[in-house]
Amino acid sequence: MDNSQKSLKEMTISSRLYIANNVYVLYPRFKEILDSIDDCHHLSNLKDEPECLFLQGETGAGKTTILKSYSQNYPRYQTPDGTIVPILEVTIPSPATVKSVVTKLLWELGDPAYDKGTTSNQTIRLIGLMKDCGVSLVFLDEFQHFIDRDSAKVLKTVSDWLKNLILDTKVPVILIGLPEAETVFQFNSQLSRRFANRHNLNPFSWKDSGREFRTFLHAVESQLPLMEESNLACEEMALRFYYASDGIVAYVMKLIRYGTHLVLKRGQEKLDLNVLASAFEKYVKADKPHKKNPFIESDFLDEVKNHSSISSNIKVKATNNRIKTKKKTTKASDILHK
Repeated sequence: MDNSQKSLKEMTISSRLYIANNVYVLYPRFKEILDSIDDCHHLSNLKDEPECLFLQGETGAGKTTILKSYSQNYPRYQTPDGTIVPILEVTIPSPATVKSVVTKLLWELGDPAYDKGTTSNQTIRLIGLMKDCGVSLVFLDEFQHFIDRDSAKVLKTVSDWLKNLILDTKVPVILIGLPEAETVFQFNSQLSRRFANRHNLNPFSWKDSGREFRTFLHAVESQLPLMEESNLACEEMALRFYYASDGIVAYVMKLIRYGTHLVLKRGQEKLDLNVLASAFEKYVKADKPHKKNPFIESDFLDEVKNHSSISSNIKVKATNNRIKTKKKTTKASDILHK
């Protein structure tokens, strides 16, 4: 037993579950977006106008994780003159209006009268407070809630308000939302120009035999508090994860975290098909009722092949819930690029 295994053995189940629930993998696409946000944050003062960014992606792709990952490096802190808030982040409420957003921004900054006054008066207070609190970056998450209103007047109003806020504060803004949130830029060409820096956070694909996806799984497993290898990145197991999750990070992590919970509860030390099958039924099946359980079934492979460039040399059979392969596949043991 090496030192790392001995350390895990001495941990409580609660401690090990805490590790599993806080696994974080900075894979290349995440890093690229974080670097772009950092450029907006720290290079905007070198330009005539702040550099803004729009991040779009489907639910569960990891957009909010990126926000939290970046923001945690810039916590608010106290000074003799008051509270400094380097990053101001809010989730757009639903239903969304400009007034509801200004109100929430004021509340985050500690304005005791955050819900008082007209939208114009609130905006003036917001501009002053952002300066007093040293705000240098703004995150607006769930921006598609404006689109949910389905009103051209609302979209025109919010686009004008946001453009003016950027001009008046000189603070870069990061918008985060579902792909349909991009519609707001159609109502203001000046706002669209300011958010020309746009990123798509798409689910993983299976191109190159799932290389990127398998590399991600390998990196996740390397952080799990288990003493035996689960071989999540081997081609066949990765294919089962890909089918179950459609390449969406949120589903992958639900499977792994709940699977780890079951494993530790049962006194085991690796993720196997049985626990992953249970995790699929509990945390994925409800959202994907049309899917078979890929940790029990094996004929899902044909379905995936019809929609993805799957390596043709894989043949999967299920015998007593175990996988048999046509030939040995290479485990994704390469570490993520930094």
